[in-house]
Amino acid sequence: MKPDAEQPFIRILLVEDDEDDFILTRDALRSISRGRMVLEWVDNGEQALEELRSGRHDVCLLDYRLDASTGLDLLARMRQQGWLGPVILLTGMSDEALDEEALKAGAADFLDKSQLTPTLLARSIRYALQHARTLEELRRSRASFRELIERLPDGVGVTQGERLVYANPALVSLIGLSSADELLGGSRVELEGMFIHAESRVLLPRDAQVGTVAKAAPMEIRMLRKNGTPVFVELAHAPSVFDGQPCIVWLVRDLTERKQMEARLVRADRMASLGTLAAGIAHEINNPLAFTVANLGHLETDVLPRLTLPGGEQDDVRKLVADAQLGATRVRDIVRQLKMFSRAEEQARPEPVDVNRVLESAISMASNEIKHRARLVRDFTDQLMAEAHEGRLGQVMVNLLVNAAQAIPEGGVERNEIRVLTRPHAEGLAIEVRDTGSGIPAENLERLFEPFFTTKPVGVGTGLGLPICQDIITSFGGRMEVESEVGKGSTFRVILRATTAARPSEPPKEAVVSAAARRGRILVVDDEPMIGMAIRRTLQREHEVVALTSAREAQARLTSGEPFDLILCDLMMPEMSGMELHQAVADHSPGLAGRMVFLTGGAFTANARAFLSHVPNHRVEKPFSTQELRGLVQSLLAAASS
Repeated sequence: MKPDAEQPFIRILLVEDDEDDFILTRDALRSISRGRMVLEWVDNGEQALEELRSGRHDVCLLDYRLDASTGLDLLARMRQQGWLGPVILLTGMSDEALDEEALKAGAADFLDKSQLTPTLLARSIRYALQHARTLEELRRSRASFRELIERLPDGVGVTQGERLVYANPALVSLIGLSSADELLGGSRVELEGMFIHAESRVLLPRDAQVGTVAKAAPMEIRMLRKNGTPVFVELAHAPSVFDGQPCIVWLVRDLTERKQMEARLVRADRMASLGTLAAGIAHEINNPLAFTVANLGHLETDVLPRLTLPGGEQDDVRKLVADAQLGATRVRDIVRQLKMFSRAEEQARPEPVDVNRVLESAISMASNEIKHRARLVRDFTDQLMAEAHEGRLGQVMVNLLVNAAQAIPEGGVERNEIRVLTRPHAEGLAIEVRDTGSGIPAENLERLFEPFFTTKPVGVGTGLGLPICQDIITSFGGRMEVESEVGKGSTFRVILRATTAARPSEPPKEAVVSAAARRGRILVVDDEPMIGMAIRRTLQREHEVVALTSAREAQARLTSGEPFDLILCDLMMPEMSGMELHQAVADHSPGLAGRMVFLTGGAFTANARAFLSHVPNHRVEKPFSTQELRGLVQSLLAAASS
């Protein structure tokens, strides 16, 4: 009979030292297999092992008695050799104890030759093969699952009772060990004492709680690496079965990257809020400062020359006015520095930045921290321009200067020094902040730029400053370096790309023209009445000045046709902004809109910055001097007349 083409051949190896039993087995298979079973015969164990090495056989029929040894002995050798196919033991006697022993040894079946029929033998072979396939699929499934667990990026640990019986490579690596052998077999109490931060141990479930629910909600705890470094992780556990025994599976996820991202977002949000607050404060300070400066200028140039005071009183008054102007100028400089840092979070591309200018502002901002601890020495190279962002670079330098100051105890100003140095570098340019402070231990140097790592006392440092600084410098295409020696001090070095392109300069201030220039009619629009009054005092001798506090009133007068040669308009006003007034005037009279000059104490909104970037109108930064304002007004009137 021809074999069924759809059915594969089953290759059977018979290991039997009795030829008569071989013939009986062969004939039994022939009578029922219909050619689908191919039988091969060997009469000793060594030859059987040699045949099985070829891998050609699907099943082995093994006589229990083989010379001096037993089929169980040969079965053990087969398994050691690596042959995992099904084995059916054949014996000349029925013995339940022997049957049980054969099954424990891994035999698929145990048949009594005296009761063997072709049907029983064929069925046993089929069942043995099916069972072997099932076991192989299970083995492969377990191997695949094991490989999956081994490759998981999250840590996985398994405890049975109080002992850890499994740890995947991710968990081993997270803890900082070289091998799982250093963990396996350890008790929960021992492992918690070694690898769980003391503050987090109280959060862990106790024995009575473990496994009481199908899956526990994840919790955030701090673990300890082998070297003592803390690491934030998310821990969850669930009951399961491992190697046939009840267990608890522990899932450990490293939260370092998430915490870093959260820290960056919190820091960015904080800096954005501070930037907005700083811009608002600068704007609010600039308004009273503007009329203070303008009034002092009016007092100096217009009022004092007309006063006649006895003795040296006039000189005394002039000196008082000059001192007040100096104080106002210092406040103006501080506000301008504050405005620069309020722009630190703008998402602008790196542009040419005057490094020394940024450093001067940063030194001014950090001076209060420095002056009680050390002398500050400038060692600047002129004309260094970096590819950076002015506000964000300033933020970095303030942080480095404050860190340098805090590394030096108070009271030793003459003995200590903070040196700020700029110089060309092979990669562009370098900025260095050197201090004679306490220095940093060598083991901490590599961790300085890790989030949350700080050597400062509790409440002084968050461990976020240097990582944020590094992120900022990296965003410019630069890098940071640090050198330090305990007891001698530290050097932080910022390396940036240099550029030869000049930073866009502020438009030159208009030269003061002769007072004989033509008289103009000027409209001043500012919601701060004192600014309007100060401007009117400054300009009223040469021009007719109308001061309004309402942009809507100004709109009505301008669109009604009332003539003005020049409009000085505040940019940011509550009821109607200078931007909105400009649009309304432009819709009615484009030429008149072009004669608007914007007074700004800080364009601290995105709309205001965008507006100023695209309109060609002149603008005057508050606070302004009387000379500056007079010069600009007369030059614009002269240009309009030509």
